[in-house]
Amino acid sequence: MAAAAMSCFVVILALCLLVSMALMAGHYYGQAELVAGPGCSRLVRANSLFVQDITVRTVEEEGPGANGIVLYGLAEIPGLDDVPAVWSEARRVVVPASSHKEWVYFLNRGSRIEVNYSVEPGAGLVNPLRITIAHATGKEDVMQWSEEPSAHDTTLSRRLVHATGTVNQSIGSSNDYCIAVGNLGDQDTTVALDFRISAVLYNTSGADYACSPLPGGSGCTYRLPILGENVAVLSSGLKEGVKVELSYGPRWIVYFVGSAILAVALLLLYEVLSVLLGFCCAVVADQRTTMTTTTTSLLESKEEEEGGSLGSSYDSVSSHDGDAGDEEEGRRLCVVCCDARRDCFFMPCGHSATCHDCGTKIVEGDGSCPFCRRKLKKVRRIFCV
Repeated sequence: MAAAAMSCFVVILALCLLVSMALMAGHYYGQAELVAGPGCSRLVRANSLFVQDITVRTVEEEGPGANGIVLYGLAEIPGLDDVPAVWSEARRVVVPASSHKEWVYFLNRGSRIEVNYSVEPGAGLVNPLRITIAHATGKEDVMQWSEEPSAHDTTLSRRLVHATGTVNQSIGSSNDYCIAVGNLGDQDTTVALDFRISAVLYNTSGADYACSPLPGGSGCTYRLPILGENVAVLSSGLKEGVKVELSYGPRWIVYFVGSAILAVALLLLYEVLSVLLGFCCAVVADQRTTMTTTTTSLLESKEEEEGGSLGSSYDSVSSHDGDAGDEEEGRRLCVVCCDARRDCFFMPCGHSATCHDCGTKIVEGDGSCPFCRRKLKKVRRIFCV
């Protein structure tokens, strides 16, 4: 029993560790790659009980300090600055026929987007353009939205544009936002765009950690204390489209201890269930033994009262078998003594299984029906007319 319990404990512990490592390497705290656009200020939160550190590396190899990426560490969630950071980008793009161009920015709640456009003269009415602003979570969402903008309900603004004009949009929640220009015509169209973005950034003046990862280096790592509300803020300069790699370091001691506690709890549950099942089996076996003993004592009492012997019982059984053979509709024998015919029935179940003498002894002995095991109250004799 001890060896079986130990084997069960080892198997459960191994399964718990595998589940923990799968969670750590999977969706919840796995490695992520994102693009930090100009003026990006992204809050990075993780459960410090399970995560030991947050690491940021730049993917593109450039000169030192060229990317403007900074990882800040704070003891609590910072607030947003009251004064937004404003920057603008001027673009002159050629939008192919029946196609589109898009740009993605991460913006916090309270930011604003202003798009000034100027369509090439003579092409606006023939080849109309559509400027769309929508939010999309992650790169896959942006790609799906770009393929079929009308199939998603994340669009904030959509407008057909001609000549010159302005499109404004306020940001209600922190997310990735996509600005797209689509060509609905059958000819390429040139348009001049001027993006003016007012971005609300997190206030990192109270940060106790600040690090700018060097391109191609080991990156910056912010260690989280096991207790506290510590968070990180990833900020970028005005450089466009800096790719960064975000990863989380697991706090392995918590996973090992938690897995061991879970394995012990499951092992104790296994032991409790084993004890309960063993007790139930013992009760059933005891009931069967009691029933066998009662039947045996009734048979012995019947033989003593009639003064019969084993041989006479066999003769009686043989004679009754002969009578049964002669009378095809004859009554069957008592299931207890196998000597006398059944001439009574039990109440309240109504089964007829024994002779009157054996039935009386079963009822007086506080027994149960041999057929349905129901508690018996009375026995009644059956008279043949």
